[in-house]
Amino acid sequence: MEINFQNLVEIFVELGGIAENICLRKGELGRGIFPVDTSRRTKIMTPKSLLINLNQVGICHDEIYIKDASQFSAKEKNFLEFNYNHAWSGGGNICSAEFLKYVSTIPESIKSQLLGCGFMDKALLNSCPDENRVLKRFVDERVVSFEGNSVLASIWDLVNHSSFAPPLRITSYGVETPPIEPSSEEILHKYSGKNSPVSMWKKYGFACKCIVAYSIPFSFNIGNQELSISCSGQLGLDPKEKANFSIVGDTLSIKSLPVGCLSNGLPQQNFKSILSSVGLSVDVANRLFPKIREVNIKVRHYLIDSLQEPGFGAKAELYKALMYEIELIENVSNG
Repeated sequence: MEINFQNLVEIFVELGGIAENICLRKGELGRGIFPVDTSRRTKIMTPKSLLINLNQVGICHDEIYIKDASQFSAKEKNFLEFNYNHAWSGGGNICSAEFLKYVSTIPESIKSQLLGCGFMDKALLNSCPDENRVLKRFVDERVVSFEGNSVLASIWDLVNHSSFAPPLRITSYGVETPPIEPSSEEILHKYSGKNSPVSMWKKYGFACKCIVAYSIPFSFNIGNQELSISCSGQLGLDPKEKANFSIVGDTLSIKSLPVGCLSNGLPQQNFKSILSSVGLSVDVANRLFPKIREVNIKVRHYLIDSLQEPGFGAKAELYKALMYEIELIENVSNG
């Protein structure tokens, strides 16, 4: 079935979607969405009726299909399956497979470093690039959260990421691109609210400049203080998590700690705020933060040295992500 982007958009609109003033072309980030008329606003809205639950996507003989299509009309089903098979065979499967192949063949010493830093988890590091795992990776790179479910949103998912763009909008009607003023620039949105260069590489397979970098796991004693401080090294908090730190026994346990940022004063001010909330002085924070900063810079340099060279593909993107994180951490002052 041959169909161009404009035909796809026409069917999308016929099925209830909104696709105003958009075209598909290549830009600095590869294939992306651009305005047709630079004097008008653009908008994409994938309606609730066209959202596919993550668990309803299957693959057979290298073709994506919807497992239970009872909620869709025949035309909706055909559109959705064609749309994702087009993305799959158009390079999406190759990108996902190459990422999984790279992480599965990383030397064990580097795997241990990535695991110890909290940059990767065992399940992902040990993933084999078979058809089903490649499909899972392909889908995971494209899902959004809607009414508590992870879903795929057609057409909208062609919009590329920028850490400095507004986030997508979730409404009762569906998933929308953020409202922006008319421009000749590519339409972009922020994929996730608290992304870091390494977390973007882990989730999406590419490196990009971000606003913040998070600390690796650490544990420090506080001299003559009764408390010690530990960090579990999460790459940001899950939206469902309400508390970022707690006292566990004689340890102040922090889940996720910004250690690098475009705002050079924010990480240490955040650290001071956490410590002061449990009665620890600014002096303790000022003494510890430089150590945390130094450990985080060293471990990233060590990983870069272990990679030996930038390489290409997923390895090159990991290399860049680590460099971006070092830049963010070095931007932060100690005092």
